[in-house]
Amino acid sequence: MLKYIFMNMRMVIMFLFAGTILFSATAKAQRLVFVYANGMYNKPTGKFNDANYNYGFGGEVGAGVGLLSKTFLTGSVGYNSFNNTVSGVSNLKATPIKFGFRQYLFSRILFAKVDAGVAQTKAEGFDGSKSKFTLGAGAGVKLAGLNLGIDYNTINLNEGGQNWIGWLAFKAGFSIGL
Repeated sequence: MLKYIFMNMRMVIMFLFAGTILFSATAKAQRLVFVYANGMYNKPTGKFNDANYNYGFGGEVGAGVGLLSKTFLTGSVGYNSFNNTVSGVSNLKATPIKFGFRQYLFSRILFAKVDAGVAQTKAEGFDGSKSKFTLGAGAGVKLAGLNLGIDYNTINLNEGGQNWIGWLAFKAGFSIGL
C-alpha cells in the first residue's frame, strides 16, 4: 500500500514539474508585458483645422499587458501642442491619460488599437486647465521593436461652437518586450 502511494506521488510531482516547465517556456515566448514611447506629428481635421490650428507635435509613453495571445490592455500618458496661425489666438496643449486595447494581427506585425480616457487641456495665456473626455483609434506596424502608426484622436471640449475636435497623429517610436 505504501509503495502504491509513493508511486502515485512521484507521478503527480513529475506531472506538475513538466507542466511548470511547459508553461514557463510558453510565457517567455509570448512577452506578456511591453513598454513603448512614440513621437507624433499631429494634423488637425474638421472644425479644429477650420479654427486655424494647422499642425501640432507630441509624444507618448505607455505599457501593455497581455490578456490573450494577441490582445493587450494598454495605458498611456501623452503630451500634444497645437499651433494656431491667427495672431492673438492661443495655442492649445493637451495631456491625455488613456486606457484601451491593442489587437495584433498577422504574426504580431500589424496591430489595431482603441483607447479612451481624460485629457487636461490648456490654452496658452489663460489661467487653469480643464479635464475633457478623449477617444482614439488607430493602426500600426511593429518591426523588430520599431513602431510606426497612425491614429485618429478626439477630445470633447464641450464649449461654445466646438464640441469635438479631432486630429490625425502620425507616430514613430519603439517598444521593448519585458
